[in-house]
Amino acid sequence: MVIIKRGFMLAAAILGVGLPSYGSLLTNGSFESGAFVPDPLYPGDDTMNLTVGATDMTGWTAENADLAWIGPSNPFGLSASDGGYFLDLSGFHDNAPYGGVQQTVSTTIGTQYRLSFDIGTDPAYDSAAVSVNVTGAGGPALFTSAPASPNRWETFTFDFTATSASTTIELDGQAATNEKYLGLDNVSLEAIPEPGTLVLVGGPGLLVFAVWRRFRKV
Repeated sequence: MVIIKRGFMLAAAILGVGLPSYGSLLTNGSFESGAFVPDPLYPGDDTMNLTVGATDMTGWTAENADLAWIGPSNPFGLSASDGGYFLDLSGFHDNAPYGGVQQTVSTTIGTQYRLSFDIGTDPAYDSAAVSVNVTGAGGPALFTSAPASPNRWETFTFDFTATSASTTIELDGQAATNEKYLGLDNVSLEAIPEPGTLVLVGGPGLLVFAVWRRFRKV
């Protein structure tokens, strides 16, 4: 039994070396951390107004126009798609121009990346579809979601190839009419594995299976 265990652990160790780990390159993609301070005039709203240039949210800079950073105890009937906090790019002004956020990350030239994010809508506040415009990462690219049901979150993805050692991800709200809610949450950026790296999964995996078959007979 000791031989079997040691053989399996050796193969598993090799498997661990052969499998690369991929995670989001963005900091605070769900807007959970930072210096969140609810508006003192409306503390019960659990919402903070962020002006252009604000860096209160860890990793992010507000741009384009004011936006609202909303907490989990807000009274609006809205909740985050991931975690407890999310953004309303329509801010307190509820009309165009809408707010946005940006973050710069290190990238590898020629490598493909996938940006994903959730857009939030609600027919109680939106009379028409709202959009998020992605720039700075091979864009512009516009993604639109319609308010089909209460507190609806829809996930979108955008693939691009890096052309420099750093890439600025910008996500700005847009709408054809003056809407009262344009949610943004769960933003992630990951490198897309090259097809050749998939062989590493099968190779070491077969090694573990082979070792298991070899030593199970001992």
